[in-house]
Amino acid sequence: MNCYIVEDHEDMRIILKRMIKRNFHNLKIVGESDTAEKALNEIPQLKPDLVLVDISLPGMDGIELIRHIRPSYKSCCILVVTGHDVNIYQNDAMSAGADAIVSKGDISSLIKTIKDCYIEEV
Repeated sequence: MNCYIVEDHEDMRIILKRMIKRNFHNLKIVGESDTAEKALNEIPQLKPDLVLVDISLPGMDGIELIRHIRPSYKSCCILVVTGHDVNIYQNDAMSAGADAIVSKGDISSLIKTIKDCYIEEV
């Protein structure tokens, strides 16, 4: 299984990558970007099974990115990982096509949500 991370803060990308490597041995990080525009160019070539998307990105935001990628990647699990109040963006994220939205500050919930979305082969 392949994962792509869209997050504009490098330190948060590092945290997410470490969390994935520690908790999901069969989930490979195939790419990352700091903008939605870069992600739109790379995702079609990399074909990830899981995409972690931040809401606040320079240029196009994460919600709009999801609207662009969801129609072509119906089986891909798209999770919004945000530093904002989850309740504020829940409806927008889900209507755009996200599978779930999780707070950046709640790593245990993020791990559980990834497990719910992606069944790791042992």
